[in-house]
Amino acid sequence: MSQAHTLRRTAPPKSGRLPFTENNAHCIVHTKGRRYRSAVAQALPSDMLQGLKKAMSKVASGSPRAQSFLDNAPSWEQLTSMVQAQEAEFDVSYTSTDLENGPTHPLALKRTFGSSEQIRVKLYRDHAAWCPYCQKVWLQLEEKRIPYTIEKINMRCYGDKPASFMAMVPSGLLPALELDGKVHTESVVIMSLLEQAFPDNKPLMPSAGSPQRARADNLMRLERRFFSDWLNWLCSGWNQQAAQSGLERTLKMICQELQAEGGPYFLGSDISLVDITFAPMLERAAASLTYYKGFVMRGSGKYPALEAWFDAMESRATYLGTKSDHYTHCHDLPPQLGGCHMTPAGVCPCHPLLLHQALRRTRQERIHHWTDCRQQQDWCVTMLQW
Repeated sequence: MSQAHTLRRTAPPKSGRLPFTENNAHCIVHTKGRRYRSAVAQALPSDMLQGLKKAMSKVASGSPRAQSFLDNAPSWEQLTSMVQAQEAEFDVSYTSTDLENGPTHPLALKRTFGSSEQIRVKLYRDHAAWCPYCQKVWLQLEEKRIPYTIEKINMRCYGDKPASFMAMVPSGLLPALELDGKVHTESVVIMSLLEQAFPDNKPLMPSAGSPQRARADNLMRLERRFFSDWLNWLCSGWNQQAAQSGLERTLKMICQELQAEGGPYFLGSDISLVDITFAPMLERAAASLTYYKGFVMRGSGKYPALEAWFDAMESRATYLGTKSDHYTHCHDLPPQLGGCHMTPAGVCPCHPLLLHQALRRTRQERIHHWTDCRQQQDWCVTMLQW
């Protein structure tokens, strides 16, 4: 079984974890459902480090499953040059944009949309935009153009959350939203609250009691079914064919619903809270299933209504400013889910080409997410295949 192991540059972990690398970083290793974080190299006892290196070399020489250590992460200078080249290619100026009033931007900490009204909303979201539930609320705020401020809080896989946040939200849940001084958690609750509190800011749900509202509510339940089917296949090595068949049935249902009112969105010609709810999960599924299962949701031609939906979503600056890229999702999901199961189809010779094609489709959007991650000095690279 193949597992992805990632080297991650971030804050030092708690003590008592297994040292693993001599770089000035720590690594998160996922194997057989376990996670280890190494301490910073300078703090490692030299005899422990040497013993580990010796053991690893023996494993590498004695087992075809093990590979040598690989650290090919580009430097910040190289990454900066790559982003500058893509800015020139796409004729965009990422860092000089108006963060407060311009297009949706992951570095913005205050959004007024040109309004002078008092800001009533504060969103607490994760630093690296990994969290799909944070993305939903963030995208809703942007579509409704509700003035708000942002405070970024680390996810638990980065370590302990700030004491000030835990005092306010003892559960530590993200996202959290402060409205008129009162704190709310759970994305479904928050999104419903925003629709009620700001009815004049582009309503994103049909009127209560209408047939359209009943259909929207049913579609929300379909999203939960898709979420369940996706993770059931992604995270498990059991009953692969049955799990894939279940997901494919749900994808066909999604396509039927997208076509029911002419598309390209679920409720017709304009975006709704249904699309915003589906977006983070469909985005992550399209990336992860290609990488781990060799299953292409987008680009295969099997789901034309879904492909039209993706195209419509990516025509919106609000979505482009909140979405991530395929590579990031493939490597940020294991620490959140406890591991993803790689199948032979996921590592077959044709697979890198499939992923490359998917990555090329989102080159312009990746500029946004790279800079957001750079702000907290975080990157992921494939380290070991086991």
